[in-house]
Amino acid sequence: MGNKRLILLGVGFISLVSFILIFSFKILVIRQIVIAGNKNLTEPQIRSALGIKEGSSIFYPSSRIIYERLKKIPWIKDAIIRKDLNGTLTIHVKESYAVAILIFNDKAYLIDYEALLLEEIPFNLSENKIFLPLIKDIDPFNNKEALHAAISLINFLNSRKLLSPESSIIITGNHPDNLIMYVNNLKIIVGEGDFENKFAKYATVKEEIQKRGLNVEYVDLRFPDKVIVKPLE
Repeated sequence: MGNKRLILLGVGFISLVSFILIFSFKILVIRQIVIAGNKNLTEPQIRSALGIKEGSSIFYPSSRIIYERLKKIPWIKDAIIRKDLNGTLTIHVKESYAVAILIFNDKAYLIDYEALLLEEIPFNLSENKIFLPLIKDIDPFNNKEALHAAISLINFLNSRKLLSPESSIIITGNHPDNLIMYVNNLKIIVGEGDFENKFAKYATVKEEIQKRGLNVEYVDLRFPDKVIVKPLE
């Protein structure tokens, strides 16, 4: 008799817990979605990636699943998800930022400081104002080595504040060793890495070129012990 009573009590307790859980899932729903931190992405774009809306359960999908969905958007570098029992789901995103425009196969892409394609944009080189450095004719899908080298160069120039808003910067090259930068049509063969030393030497050479009023075809910075300046013939 005692065992039967214990079994009945256990069944009753499980039923009560199940009822509470079911009731909670029905009552504890998302009543409001708050999105913050977005500058480049619109709220509808983020909501579309979430795959949830007001009226959905506050428990599912989990914060981890929501985070993984958000991270599939190239613009989003990180996100904080908060769920309150009052029904508010708060999404605070940390966005990436574009450092260059990549032009390849007649398409233009915004690209970030980690060489990730953020989005395709309408851009015509002959018609649009260049508002970021341009990377031209480097395959972002099959030549990632050259692309990363180009972005490393841009990151260096940004960190040293060597990029002027008035300057036109175009970077090209099918391999890091022959990375070329055009600054207002002046061809500078940069090559891979060691940018600190290379541009320290270039600053000296640039000053000398300006003093002499030389017309230059290109400047080659790839050699450790010299800078080659080829006058325009």
